[in-house]
Amino acid sequence: MSGRKREYNIVLLGALGVGKSALTVKYITKRFIMEYDPYIEDVYTKHEDVDGQEFVVNVMDTYEKDDMNSQRYLRWADAFMVVYSITARSSFDTAKEYITKVSEYLKNASKDCPIALVGNKCDLERYRQISKADGQTLACEYDGLFYECTAAEEYEYVEGIFHGLVHAIQLQRGERSLMFISDDSRYHSATQRGRPRSPRNSAEKKDDKTQNKKNATSFKLFNKSFKIFN
Repeated sequence: MSGRKREYNIVLLGALGVGKSALTVKYITKRFIMEYDPYIEDVYTKHEDVDGQEFVVNVMDTYEKDDMNSQRYLRWADAFMVVYSITARSSFDTAKEYITKVSEYLKNASKDCPIALVGNKCDLERYRQISKADGQTLACEYDGLFYECTAAEEYEYVEGIFHGLVHAIQLQRGERSLMFISDDSRYHSATQRGRPRSPRNSAEKKDDKTQNKKNATSFKLFNKSFKIFN
């Protein structure tokens, strides 16, 4: 690919402790973090080459206080990942608030951005408080993507979420895309089309099944203190 690489900005939103940083670092480094400072916000960059398609993914791991201006990420984002823990009902309620906030902003700004709702920590199934059906229903109400995953286990599932959002951005931009969407039932649901809507009664689903081959990746990781485990 010649010229400047395409860039995709993905913002992670969600309550403290749901695993936003763990998902970010899993995608960037393929490793799982156990300890980190949840009160630091930063942007991380990963350079990828998938089937000869070179691109850059910028990930903003947010920390939001009451006095912070949300325009810093609303204007910057090409896509949003709203994360909750399947073990915490309160985090799901917070995710609803974020999806509503983002959807209203996109509508008022006449801006199209994919949204993915992600239920993290599915390795803790015995402590589940949010059913998969509840997550799917909320995502479909806003015409969004839905995933369940865990940052503690397979890297491929976390990578699939980020690649799914890149794919959705490419579709929205009308770009030629070689990205694939996995149809693994553990974490794939509905594919979003265009700007997220207000809640609705049903959602159309679409499966994109192709094969991906990963060639080379590099990344830049800045400023955040992590304890990383293989």
